[in-house]
Amino acid sequence: MGEYLLKEVQTVVTQLIDVRMALRQGTIYQSVPEKILTIMDNVAYKSRRTHVIVPDDESQIMTLLETINQRLNQDDKKATVTDLELDQLLQHIVSPNTKIRDKGIFNLFNRLLRKYVLTAEQVVWVKDRLISDDYLFAHILEPENDGIFLRSFSVMFLAGILYANRTHYHVLTEAELVAIELRVMAYAIIELDSRGYVADKGWAHALTHIINVWSELNETQELQRADKLLMMAVLIQAYRFSDNALAYGEDSHLANVLMVLLKKNQLYTDYFLAVLQDWQKSLLNIVPEDSIAFWNRWYNRNRFLQSLMLQPELPTEIDDYLRKISDLF
Repeated sequence: MGEYLLKEVQTVVTQLIDVRMALRQGTIYQSVPEKILTIMDNVAYKSRRTHVIVPDDESQIMTLLETINQRLNQDDKKATVTDLELDQLLQHIVSPNTKIRDKGIFNLFNRLLRKYVLTAEQVVWVKDRLISDDYLFAHILEPENDGIFLRSFSVMFLAGILYANRTHYHVLTEAELVAIELRVMAYAIIELDSRGYVADKGWAHALTHIINVWSELNETQELQRADKLLMMAVLIQAYRFSDNALAYGEDSHLANVLMVLLKKNQLYTDYFLAVLQDWQKSLLNIVPEDSIAFWNRWYNRNRFLQSLMLQPELPTEIDDYLRKISDLF
């Protein structure tokens, strides 16, 4: 991990901490999306790819997957997994082989969490590994490459950890939850690779995985409303400025998670309406561009707003506003 990347990540995290503090103190409110965009615009990316190192022991990891699954089949109540085995599993989520990453490690990891096989100490250890720079931000400043699988699945595994912690383990402190929130928001701001399904390699789906983490953090009692508002603003901006076509369910997933949050307090509805109005205002003087990125963003917005309008319990204020501007999407 180079010093350049460490500096960029730390800069984004520091800026997010400042925005979070100002929002909690009430010194900023409607300007948060603009401040998030400023942070996004100031990230300095590289023009060259570097080699993504993938473990070359596919047969060994497949054997390990089979061994642990058989162990669970025999007696999942007494089954254990060693720290070394966990380390081997995590090392292979970078694999572009969907049989190893998606259908192998991801499915097994979910099974371990559902069966509460991991110890409390292992839950914390895995969490620390997943939010580390070497995992969450691996190759993130470079053009599209296979590093997306390590980054995106680190986020997806974090969502599983958060769910297991909320429903069973209860070991993560408020400070740890805030750290996860800040790191994942920084990831959402920096990540440019929002591909959905990658040919011959399976799901990347970074934005979907970020939304999963946000959904879990929204259910925590430890985080304040300001934290959830801030992450809402970050997620909307990440969606809004994606250059990729978000055509793999991201629009409906974002709308569904938003609906759950909006039901919790009127504050969230009011804030989301302000975010929508800011988004709409930005379109008034927009000039269409002859680029894929422009039209991807345009139709990403259309799909998202249409998904919102399909929500049966959409707050009246949001529904009225969307109908008012419906001729523009």
